Amino acid sequence: MQTIKLPPLTLAIAVSEEERQQAIQLLQQSKLPAQDIDDDKLLYLLKEGNKVIGTAGLEIFEDYTLLRSVSVIEEEQGKGYGKLINNELESYAKESGINCLYLLTTTAKDFFDKQGYCVIKREETPEAIKQTAEFSSLCPSSAVVMKKRL
Repeated sequence: MQTIKLPPLTLAIAVSEEERQQAIQLLQQSKLPAQDIDDDKLLYLLKEGNKVIGTAGLEIFEDYTLLRSVSVIEEEQGKGYGKLINNELESYAKESGINCLYLLTTTAKDFFDKQGYCVIKREETPEAIKQTAEFSSLCPSSAVVMKKRL
């Protein structure tokens, strides 16, 4: 097995307005929805020093969560950062009492298949998630809905 030495990284909630704007900018560059990002959505930034490498978000409901927009800057893709972000957010969700994650994707089905997510029918999505802007208007109806039990 090959060992890859990663630089010191930080994954933390984007709390300042500057950090939230950095996350939104990366989402826009990645052509992911950012129009409804507001203070009730947890945004995470993966950084190497001051350089933003990736982002993701959680929209938390009772005992399930909508995983939002795991993205990594283009020049750092394929290095395991997306998996790292996803694993950390799954751990956080599980520790917070969340037992299931849902997501919508038009481009990353294969990535999430490898992370243990499975495709479900849109009508099997919890009602609260169906009411989100991401589900109801931002993502096209052709987006795949995926689910993972934690």
